[in-house]
Amino acid sequence: MSCGKSLRLKGLYEATALIGQGGMGRTFRAKDWGRMGQPCAIKQFLPQWSEPALIKKAIALFEREAEQLQLLGSHPQIPELISYFEEDGYLYLVQELIEGENLYVELQCQGIFSEAKIYQLLENLLPVLQFIHEHQVIHRDIKPDNIIRRSVLNPLSQGRHGARAEGDLVLVDFGAAKEITHNTAGRTGTLIGSAEYIAPEQARGKAVTQSDLYSLGVTCLYLLTGISPFDLYDDNKDRWIWQTKLQTPISEHLTQVLNRLIEPAIANRYASAKAVLEDLQSNHQGTKSPKKHLSLNNSPQIDELREILNLGQWQAGDLLTNQIILDLVKKERIAQLTVSDIEKIPCEVWLAIDQLWMQATNCRFGWTAQQQIWQSLNGRLIYREDTYWEFAKVYEKFADRVGWRKSIWFNLPFLPKVWRKYENLTFAIAAPQGHLPSLFFWEGFNLVDSVFYRLEICRKK
Repeated sequence: MSCGKSLRLKGLYEATALIGQGGMGRTFRAKDWGRMGQPCAIKQFLPQWSEPALIKKAIALFEREAEQLQLLGSHPQIPELISYFEEDGYLYLVQELIEGENLYVELQCQGIFSEAKIYQLLENLLPVLQFIHEHQVIHRDIKPDNIIRRSVLNPLSQGRHGARAEGDLVLVDFGAAKEITHNTAGRTGTLIGSAEYIAPEQARGKAVTQSDLYSLGVTCLYLLTGISPFDLYDDNKDRWIWQTKLQTPISEHLTQVLNRLIEPAIANRYASAKAVLEDLQSNHQGTKSPKKHLSLNNSPQIDELREILNLGQWQAGDLLTNQIILDLVKKERIAQLTVSDIEKIPCEVWLAIDQLWMQATNCRFGWTAQQQIWQSLNGRLIYREDTYWEFAKVYEKFADRVGWRKSIWFNLPFLPKVWRKYENLTFAIAAPQGHLPSLFFWEGFNLVDSVFYRLEICRKK
């Protein structure tokens, strides 16, 4: 709009929204009209510095990313390279758009990972690392931000090495990737990567394939604790202390696997991603694949809910959420639901609906957002009849926080509050955090602790 340049590159790739911006350039959400308007991502090389040496290095990294995606993008868990070109003096890279949240955002929205989720992460991502290492490539920047859980599957995009699937973890950002050759083996190269996650040898410019395994191990530590890796290491004693930071203990087997991944000495680590996977699967816990955050692909109602929420139609999404729950237990009104009904509804349904709301609203709406508010008010996940009045007091504070009650005149804490009518709820993203979905609004208030408790149980399965 400011410079008058067309947002359709090569007559095919039309930018529709800015996704992000950094020191190297900008990334746009776009449509590929050569593929029937299929969503894609455009990366524009636009460095924020003027030194010739830095620009030359940045161009090399940008071109390397295109080369690596060209080599590796056939894998279903690596973005496919669509095009790479220069236009009007700018470099552009067009690649498959991965719909979903990265694991850093997932941690912030849903809390620390359970042992089951860490097993699922390792079993899902290790084959990807094995694939790139067999193609003589080191990623060099494994971290939560660069691992995306695919939430929406484009049916036109299928990898040659297997079908893409919702819930799969996708490894992105190959800008730091390095090809292994006989000429570079053992030589000191450029220090690159994210300081919190890089292996000791990589910090010295001597990355090897096991450096990616180290970074994957550190990523797991962060997801298990929610604490910066810098604070999981005791510099005085020169050792990891991550186990003392766990909120919930994990199995001895997973502990051993993670400790071997983060060994400072390369020789003490696993030799390959395949070796890690075999160790995981040699244990009974590793062979049981934990459930993913299912999106229930075979459910038309879930598909409809996804589409409605992605369009920002919050009231329609709220009504459909309630209807899905009622249909599953054959009830007509929310007020008719019982604790027994809540327990009968499969975990896949609770997790899928919650995930759709949290992703579509950037963690603003959803049961997880509501649970965080509930617990911040010292609300329990289990109440009994003899603690009803305690429950009622917390529920009123909860309703005030999420905007279901309002003051008669001014929004002052000492003034009496009245409940809104349903049609007067704020069906907009600007509503207070946790405002939607409204399952607990008025009729379903007695289900708050039951649903939150059910979600907690489901997340740990």
